[in-house]
Amino acid sequence: MRTAPLLVLVLALGTVGFAKKQTIGVRFHVEANENEGQPFATPIAFHHPERKGYIKQVPFISERNIEAIFPYPAADGTFGCAFKLDNFGRTSLEETSLSNRGASVVAFVGTKTGTHQVIDMVIDKVIRDGIITIPSGLTQLEVDALTTEFKVLGETGKKKKK
Repeated sequence: MRTAPLLVLVLALGTVGFAKKQTIGVRFHVEANENEGQPFATPIAFHHPERKGYIKQVPFISERNIEAIFPYPAADGTFGCAFKLDNFGRTSLEETSLSNRGASVVAFVGTKTGTHQVIDMVIDKVIRDGIITIPSGLTQLEVDALTTEFKVLGETGKKKKK
C-alpha cells in the first residue's frame, strides 16, 4: 500500500519528459535604463529610431502567454502577426504599456534555425485588449511554425497549443 503513492509519483514525473516541445519562441522585451546594468539589462541596437540602448533581460511576454495568432502578409514582402494573449499576458502588456510609455518594445522570434530581432516599437498608448502585433519582419518559416504551434484566429478546428 505504501508503494502505490510512490509509484504514481514516479509515473507522473516520468511523463514530464514527454510534454510537447515548443517549435517556436516569441519574446517581447521592454527597453531598460542603462543604470539597471548586468544581469538585468542587455545592450541592443534599436532600429526605430536607430540608436543604442538596453532591454530588460527577462521578457514581459513569451510564447507561453499566447492563446491565438492572426498572421498576415505585410507590405514589404515579409509577414506580420497579431498575438492574442492569455490573462497573464494581457495584464503584463497593460501594465508594461502603462508604466513604460515612450520606451520601446523589442520582439524576438526563434525557431530551430536561430533567433532574431524582428522589430522594435515605441509604446505610444496603453494597451488593454491583450493583443500585441508584430507588423512586419516575420519569415515564411516563422509563420509556418506559428500556425503549427498556435490556434489561428478565424479558423475552426481543435486548439493546437499544448
